[in-house]
Amino acid sequence: MATSVNLDIAQRLDITCRKGDTFTLTLNITDSAGTAIALTPYTFQMEVRDSATDAVVIPNSDFTFTKDADSTTGKLNIVVAAANMTTSGSYIYDLETTLTTDVQTWLYGVFTINDDVTA
Repeated sequence: MATSVNLDIAQRLDITCRKGDTFTLTLNITDSAGTAIALTPYTFQMEVRDSATDAVVIPNSDFTFTKDADSTTGKLNIVVAAANMTTSGSYIYDLETTLTTDVQTWLYGVFTINDDVTA
């Protein structure tokens, strides 16, 4: 008989980007068999914070999530405008999805924003 079960499907993906630059991340989302997930019915949320309970550094409202026009490709583009990339440092983030009422965290990790010289 099993003595434990792990329902945490989240994958760790550490991200490094640059202060003052447009943040663009393109993900190809697949299931455990490598088949692209149709993203049309999903909604997404992402936040960057000092820690899980600390102040928000980049709020969900600063992120734009665009699904590929062909919803069967599993392609998700995540963008933050350069004007919202204002703080450098090392933080944490997660990417959460909602399908009807089912909420899952798909990605989490360290979100490092390197300082920039040019304003």
